[in-house]
Amino acid sequence: MCTGRMDPAAVARAFKKGLDGLMVVGCHFGDCHYITGNYQAQAKIDITRKLLEYIGVNKERLAFRQCSSGEAAVFVRLVSEFDAKIIELGPIGEGGDPLKAPEIFEKLKMAEAVLAGEKIRWVIGKRTPFLESGNIYGEIFTKHEFNRAIDMIIVEETEVQEILGKLEEGARSVKDLAKDLAIPSERVFRYVTSLVRKEMIRMDRVEERTPLYQLAV
Repeated sequence: MCTGRMDPAAVARAFKKGLDGLMVVGCHFGDCHYITGNYQAQAKIDITRKLLEYIGVNKERLAFRQCSSGEAAVFVRLVSEFDAKIIELGPIGEGGDPLKAPEIFEKLKMAEAVLAGEKIRWVIGKRTPFLESGNIYGEIFTKHEFNRAIDMIIVEETEVQEILGKLEEGARSVKDLAKDLAIPSERVFRYVTSLVRKEMIRMDRVEERTPLYQLAV
């Protein structure tokens, strides 16, 4: 019923299944029957595009456009322009993307998990209040400040998913995870500590005084 109900995780899931491009068309700002639905849709698309770009997918494969139900010619133009762009990029995981297949689909699986996570969903919901009315202390964020916070969350949540993905292969130490994923060991230790506290992973055993961690089953 409204673009504001779009699930960002479903977007990543569609690309993971081989979709080459997705354009979301919403109402003009100020014309949404649900008041803020199109603003929410834009926020979701913006954050999803940032994540796609970070993992190696060309962000131009995902677009947010606006037109009213009475603008048939505008709709045709938007679709035609987007279709031409996707044809130019080619199939996902080929020439138009920094990351190629099959690795790109593994990264999209991880992106789906990130976008389904509580932290990303929370920050998407807080975008408009933080930019307009501020947080509980009345502090209003600039778009630059909010985008910086989003960038940090994307990096952190992606690295956490990479750690969980490695642990699916078997028990690992903090040192092993840091080496395999090229993430500083102090950051890996912080993530591992948090995941243990959330009971998402647990210590499997100790080898030569080094704890090895595995997924909590």
